[in-house]
Amino acid sequence: MSHTPITTKRNLSNSSPSQIDKNTKVFVTPNRYAVLNTDEDKVLTTPSASTTKDPDRPPQKVHNAKPVAPPIHIKNISNFSAFNTILKNITGPNGYTCKSTPSYLIVQPTDKRSYNAIIDHLHETNASFHSFSPPSLRTYRVVIKNLHSSTLHTDITSALTELGHSVKSIYNAKNRNNCPLPVFFVDIRQQDNNNDIHDITSLLNTIVKIEKPIKKRRGPSQCHNCQDYGHTKNYCSHKARCVKCGENHQTIECTKDRNSPAKCALCAKDHTANFKGCPAFQSIFKKFAQKFQPVKDPDYHSQQSQPKAKTKSYAEATNNQNKIAEQISNTFSKLISNLSSLINPLISLLTSTIPITEDQSRVE
Repeated sequence: MSHTPITTKRNLSNSSPSQIDKNTKVFVTPNRYAVLNTDEDKVLTTPSASTTKDPDRPPQKVHNAKPVAPPIHIKNISNFSAFNTILKNITGPNGYTCKSTPSYLIVQPTDKRSYNAIIDHLHETNASFHSFSPPSLRTYRVVIKNLHSSTLHTDITSALTELGHSVKSIYNAKNRNNCPLPVFFVDIRQQDNNNDIHDITSLLNTIVKIEKPIKKRRGPSQCHNCQDYGHTKNYCSHKARCVKCGENHQTIECTKDRNSPAKCALCAKDHTANFKGCPAFQSIFKKFAQKFQPVKDPDYHSQQSQPKAKTKSYAEATNNQNKIAEQISNTFSKLISNLSSLINPLISLLTSTIPITEDQSRVE
């Protein structure tokens, strides 16, 4: 049996595939332990994947992980170049990314350290900005059902702690009459075993049911500090604006007379800033509904495009009732007058045709 000569790349370091005799059966590989190809009359090379690029192969998309730090929305940036230089000095060249909108400069830190450094700088310079709760500080909320309403919160906390859960807060739900219900909302801190809490069927010798709360999206959140929509007061550093008079102070500090008209901080009209009929709210709510409204059937969009009946106010509804009552009264008045016009001639006719004599009028 004849043996095919095998030459490794190490022995042919000074040679190239073009310099090798085509009649020589050679296999060139960067790995001396690679499996050898048995195809004849070919010179094969297996280059490293890290050093060779295939032009016909589409580039692979790298999926970015969810950011560990929330974005920061900053107002009133007059010189972006100078601000960008400051942020680079604080966080480094790759510590954040930016995106501009008509209202804000949105800064997305790449890590917690960069987020804290940017927040500290913004506080030191009294910048107008808002952010959101960091993912690490957000809680995992569950609902515990069938647990007696008089159960002490400390007992619930101890029982869940023994099962490996860290409780942050507990709230006992109440009905419309402010009577406690056998329902508890529990916020637990973020841990790897958060989902395991749904497997609990017994707590404090009580058969319970633990579920996720039903989230009702009634509209965008409104900040009670600046009265703007899309964030909350806990992470807001904008100037305070009153919900009643629109001035730059907290609502609890307002001295506006109850009888004087309100002024909206968002549109400057004569209503409070939390009025759902405010043009600013209507514009934001329309975008919110388009984003979160589920499409239930194919005719959904056609139903939405049809004109809807205008909702009547209390004054308009009361006005209509008064008008209806007035119309009914007028109808009855006309009916009575028509009956009178018919009956009176009949009475006069009867009295003229049948005269009553003096004798007939006597009572025997």
